[in-house]
Amino acid sequence: MAVERNSVVVEEYLQAIYSMQKSEDTVKSVLLVSQLNSSPSTVHATLNRMQRDGLVTMGPKKEIHLTALGLSLAESLVYRHQLVETFLCEHLGIDWHEVHQHAHILEHGLTPLVVEKLAIFLGNPAHCPHGSPIPGNSPPKEMKFLSQVEPSETFEVVMVDESLEDSSELMQFFQKNQLVPGQKMVLIERIEATRTLKLQHNKDVFSLPFEVSKKIGVVLKKPSATT
Repeated sequence: MAVERNSVVVEEYLQAIYSMQKSEDTVKSVLLVSQLNSSPSTVHATLNRMQRDGLVTMGPKKEIHLTALGLSLAESLVYRHQLVETFLCEHLGIDWHEVHQHAHILEHGLTPLVVEKLAIFLGNPAHCPHGSPIPGNSPPKEMKFLSQVEPSETFEVVMVDESLEDSSELMQFFQKNQLVPGQKMVLIERIEATRTLKLQHNKDVFSLPFEVSKKIGVVLKKPSATT
């Protein structure tokens, strides 16, 4: 294999690039510097190593692409990560907003056999606790993003994009306001002046920035008396 199984740094880069490729038009090293809280020189050196090992390629404008091998490894890593998140949340009672951080630490020590047994134990889940499809699965066909919802429409949250999970404060905000998969709420108002959405869950009202709403997957619902 091109990369050692215990190369935690490379595994983190693969996961970060994989996540970014799903939510960004292009992935560049400056984004990795920010996402991984690293220095430009470290990111540059690691990307060179990953190019050497056939995990990534660099486009003419320095955009980063996963190779077939890199994509396969990244999907395996994401699969492992999401299984651990599910186990921590559903069986150990770790708070929804912090399972990502704990899983990020634990996932690197799992052997393929443990991953296989864990998947069976969990019943081969289709998505992680945040609603992101586990590799091999897809989001609901009718899913749209919260940014596309119109005022007065009722919706159910189905997914919080992986790119938001690294912000523990943001995830805690989501959990506090029940902006989590399975919860229904109403978009009350779109406020252009502050670029925020005003949302209502039961009797509670809160605001959310436009940019964040672009990464919240929802399904439209008929209004109900409990929303």
